[in-house]
Amino acid sequence: MIIQITDAMGDDEEKEINLEKITGGELLKKLGISVFEATITKNGEIVTESEVLTSKDKIKVLKMIHGG
Repeated sequence: MIIQITDAMGDDEEKEINLEKITGGELLKKLGISVFEATITKNGEIVTESEVLTSKDKIKVLKMIHGG
């Protein structure tokens, strides 16, 4: 399963995880990202952390930028 991780600063990376399926929440935990810090898209649609993601899906993790 290939995961694209991106933020608004243009820092994109791809990670490969050797799994056929995983929930969004489990994926974020595996990547060390809090559910409060990112949004997951599956095939271009925003999904919740309970959504099941498979190796056939196009998965993107959008990290949020915080600041003041």
